[in-house]
Amino acid sequence: MDIKTEHKEGVLVFHLNGNLLGEHANAPVMEKLKESLDAGNNKVLFNLQDLKFINSTGLGMLLTALTKSRNAGGEMTLVNIPEQMNKLLVMTKLMDIFSINSSEEEGIAFLKKA
Repeated sequence: MDIKTEHKEGVLVFHLNGNLLGEHANAPVMEKLKESLDAGNNKVLFNLQDLKFINSTGLGMLLTALTKSRNAGGEMTLVNIPEQMNKLLVMTKLMDIFSINSSEEEGIAFLKKA
């Protein structure tokens, strides 16, 4: 799992590349998220364009990130969701829980209004 982060227009953007499967992948994401929330940056975007595979542990991490963002008075969105993950979100009925946008630009615009 390769994780890149950047700040764009007040939004913490995560670029996840590879497989989101377990604690070794989740820990750095949660650490970076905590740093951002502690600094008062509570708008988070996960760009999943290069995500190859996600399992229940990875999905749990995204739910935790969503909860932490909202508890901090912010919001989170997912963009560029791969087909495999889209099916998983539909099967688990999580499509209605996550805010989903088709592009990074749309996601940032959504978060600026949230």
